[in-house]
Amino acid sequence: MVSRRSVLRAVPLAVAALTAAPGPPRWLGGSSTSTDPVRVPPDPATAGAAATAVRGFTADLYRTLASIHPGGNVVCAPYSVGLALAMTRAGAGSTTADEMDAVLHAPYPRPGALDSGFNTVDQMLAGRYQDGDGTKRARLTTANALWTRFDLGLRPGFRDILAGYYGAAPHPVDFRGTPEVARQEINTWVSDRTNAKVPELLGSGAVSPDTSLILTNTTYLMAAWRYPFAATATAVGPFTRDDGSVVDVAIMRASFNRMGYLEGDGWRAVDVPYAGGELAMAIVMPTRDDLAAVEANLDVTWLSALLTGFRMTDVRLHLPRWTFRLPAELGAALGSLGMPTAFTPRADFTAMSTDPALYVDDVVHETFIAVDEKGTEAAAASAVIIPPPSVPQGPQFFVNRPFLYVIHDQLTGVPLFIGRVHDPLVTGPP
Repeated sequence: MVSRRSVLRAVPLAVAALTAAPGPPRWLGGSSTSTDPVRVPPDPATAGAAATAVRGFTADLYRTLASIHPGGNVVCAPYSVGLALAMTRAGAGSTTADEMDAVLHAPYPRPGALDSGFNTVDQMLAGRYQDGDGTKRARLTTANALWTRFDLGLRPGFRDILAGYYGAAPHPVDFRGTPEVARQEINTWVSDRTNAKVPELLGSGAVSPDTSLILTNTTYLMAAWRYPFAATATAVGPFTRDDGSVVDVAIMRASFNRMGYLEGDGWRAVDVPYAGGELAMAIVMPTRDDLAAVEANLDVTWLSALLTGFRMTDVRLHLPRWTFRLPAELGAALGSLGMPTAFTPRADFTAMSTDPALYVDDVVHETFIAVDEKGTEAAAASAVIIPPPSVPQGPQFFVNRPFLYVIHDQLTGVPLFIGRVHDPLVTGPP
């Protein structure tokens, strides 16, 4: 019986772990690469279809998580999970590949358009944000890696796809002999690339001698608001939860000139820009019924219309501060979305490895977000403080009841993080 300990995790990172039945050694030798792989040049023609695919996967995954956590806060990073799953799909075949393509909303022609599209979007985002300082310009970084046991034979084509399209360098580790050392090495890699926000991705026992391969992705964001809130304007105010109860929370208050604003059927939204003006947080609040009614209509069409439909106006904004972390196992959720075969011994990952018994063991997702007057992950950021403008004559947007939020790239419409706040005082699951 194969141990079900290895995991695929995302917070903002995602890790895909596959297990295999023990077999004869196939020694490959080698050591962790010390240089980054050479990426395939981006193809701008693939960006639009990839952005649509990410929006589709984001909507599906969020609705599923929201249904699992009714009446509670939710946050996830579908872009990160999508990258990890796309890397895993590069080694899939037959029914396994078809199901993963459907869940990822993979564009045609398959599978090449998915790899090319993710490569293009990832490099476009890196070109704009990876050198940001988090204050004058948002900083967004991603990293991918491939961790394999020493004797696992990888297909050259799979290695080439991960290197060229995902920049994922191979790291042979001794899962069988020293799984604890391998776990610590992976956790250190993750911690270094998330500014220590995720110091221990893999808990004790998560890596076992049965682990064959782990795919990791990290996505890290540090961004100040383009127009920071003045801390002196923050005051305690009421926030009404969906059950009608009221809690007192810290409410940030400011008036802004020329902010994105949009109204829809039963909801309205603002688009709060980060420093640099290309990254923003869309905040959606229901105007009738509760947030669940808005979430019921959240699909790729709705999300695309939201992220591309904002119009500039003056806004008086009240927004609560919040900090929240959510770990979630995604295996069952992804299976219900349409890719159950990948989690069974019937999985086909023969394009990944010469080992005939690989399958995805589990998917665990954990995401952390902190929002205050300075921005997102503001505790680690220095903000350029700009005095708020005079009170505008546009709409008032007082966020005093549960709301949905989407951190997204404005130029491509790619959502990076999505979540809801039912209670700003709750910092994690019960």
